[in-house]
Amino acid sequence: MYYIDSGKKNLIKKRGDIKMKILKFSVFTLISTVILFAAEQKLTVKKDIQIGTNNGRVVTIENTGSSFLPENREEIDLWTDDFEEDLGWSTGSGWQWSEEDYNSPTHSMNSPNTPATYNAQWDLLSPTFTLPALGDGETMHFGFHIFCDMTDSDGDNDSYLDDYYTVSLMDTDALAWHATSTDSYDGNSWWCGDEGVGGYLDSWIQFLDTPSFVVPAGGQLTADMMWTIEDPAGATVGGSCTDGWDAANVQISIDGGQNWELLNGSDPYDFQCGYGWIWNSSEYDTGGSLNHLAAGWGGNSNGWNNISFDLSQYSGQEAIVRFAFGSDPAYCTLDDASITGFHVDNVVVSGALDCTPEDGCATEVSGAVWVDQFYDYGDEVQPGGLGWTEYLPGYPFNGNVFLDISDFAEKNVMFRIQSRYDDNDDGGAGTGLWIDDFRVYKISGGNYPAPWDLMGEAGNMEANLSWADMNASGTDDFIYDNDGFDPNNGIVLSGEGEAWCAERFELAGPSTVNSVSVYSVNEAAVDVTIGAFGAVGSLFAVDPTYSQAATLQPGWNEISVSGWDMTNSFLVGYTFSADVSAGLDGSDGGNSMVMLGGGWDDWMETALSAGLPTGEWGVRANITYEGAGVTYNVYQDGVQVAAGLTDNMHTVEGLMNNITYVFGVSATYSDGEESDWSETVEVTPEAQTVH
Repeated sequence: MYYIDSGKKNLIKKRGDIKMKILKFSVFTLISTVILFAAEQKLTVKKDIQIGTNNGRVVTIENTGSSFLPENREEIDLWTDDFEEDLGWSTGSGWQWSEEDYNSPTHSMNSPNTPATYNAQWDLLSPTFTLPALGDGETMHFGFHIFCDMTDSDGDNDSYLDDYYTVSLMDTDALAWHATSTDSYDGNSWWCGDEGVGGYLDSWIQFLDTPSFVVPAGGQLTADMMWTIEDPAGATVGGSCTDGWDAANVQISIDGGQNWELLNGSDPYDFQCGYGWIWNSSEYDTGGSLNHLAAGWGGNSNGWNNISFDLSQYSGQEAIVRFAFGSDPAYCTLDDASITGFHVDNVVVSGALDCTPEDGCATEVSGAVWVDQFYDYGDEVQPGGLGWTEYLPGYPFNGNVFLDISDFAEKNVMFRIQSRYDDNDDGGAGTGLWIDDFRVYKISGGNYPAPWDLMGEAGNMEANLSWADMNASGTDDFIYDNDGFDPNNGIVLSGEGEAWCAERFELAGPSTVNSVSVYSVNEAAVDVTIGAFGAVGSLFAVDPTYSQAATLQPGWNEISVSGWDMTNSFLVGYTFSADVSAGLDGSDGGNSMVMLGGGWDDWMETALSAGLPTGEWGVRANITYEGAGVTYNVYQDGVQVAAGLTDNMHTVEGLMNNITYVFGVSATYSDGEESDWSETVEVTPEAQTVH
């Protein structure tokens, strides 16, 4: 049996408890990652995966999180900035425009690591711009060049990150407060939550403001409120005043919303310094301009409560009341479905204000809903740790692995790059974080796969070519294994968590998975999840398109599935863990894939690099497939020599013997789009008398 250390590189601890979070990237929803959070909200350094055998041999595999990046892609820039002129980025005091270092041509943005930036977070905000619509088969991504000279990644060797950076994206029109009957007091109430999520996400800061009104003599504000948010117990963040996590409170302004004061009511606040505020702005921390607004409620209000606030000190003044909510970067509704957010109804100031959703009260909503994309840091193995590097899809080891922002198409968006430094340089003093050549681009052709399995055979003054039939149709059992499974070649995680093993099914056009067969090398029944993974553009997704629970008995298990409709190539696999062994057949393993970290890797390459058994996982599928309806084009040394072919074979004649030619094949689809080339093949024609 072979063991994999499941200590992934994207682990975070929070309050001493390990919590799992699955984020799905969209406007309110994030795609697939597992992140754990900690008492001091620190992230851990990347850890490689250790694979060991039961005889004590241990092999370390670099946890790349890569996911098959095609060599030939059509990339179209949508928005770029090389920082050579002012395009409206907001730098703040912890960022600067610099010509001391750059990728191109002469300037970049730098967040220096100096005593002036110690123990704080610093935001670089892009201008707001509108992303375009996407066509069929197109995906949208972002990237940049980076020099991450943040040498103090883990200077105290505690496995938590000291200096690091995060990248986030916001739909500027995505505001959470809305009127709804969901968990309402009566009819409709205002809720700071997302209907699709069933609550709130991380890194929110949201405000609901009443219309202005003149405070009467002896005025008293009452409001029905309910909150179920993160419990503040044990809250602490080193170097800050934090004594609570996610937070809700009530504020008042008497200057038209320019400045705000905290209102204290009949239900005292649970803490004085919520990390839900501080995470979104350091001004809420000690000494900051908003520190007087950092108190809040947390935990569970135990249903709706009518809370009153004395406004007599504001008598005769025009006022606005604000209901505010802030969430920190960890632990939200996705972790605990019982914490659903902040609800408000029946906001009343006798004789001056009577505000409910039903009466059309003209409330105003503002704030920010940041969607975290990923975090990373600087050392010799991380992108940019040794010099300028382009940050590409597949590089993040957590979060949005593909840097895919397709769900933000046609949205008004803003990016945030946030540097974070601790209070020392015990791991070395670098020049900080450098960013250059930021770009948003789309990839076209994701739904136009190229032919595969191109083979060439030499003839006399000719080359005989053949490739996979992309127009084949029917229902077949797809089998890649040799049915020779050795339990001693099983792969098992050595710690907590799960990984995925899968087979790659290379098809063109629509198809339907009817059933999945899995061979179990385990000695007893085990519970797993089976799933099918489609493509995100030209990359394999890390979140299953379809999944269902299954119990595997020793040997072959056939599981019927329904509605598993796929398009083009896809993966089908199952989960394995410390208790569930993934079996291999010992063959060359040309279709076997594994997801141990942030993305999919070829098991053959992974196993050979580590001296581990190769093979196909015991995964078969019965699939009904329609074919892509394509014609083929043949290229010889870069020049098209045949077009419009309907058969998946062709003979190129009139060649010179003893000269090597390079051939490639493309496919033309029914809408006229032509795919990239297949992998090329070399053929050297020879006379028939040559042996």
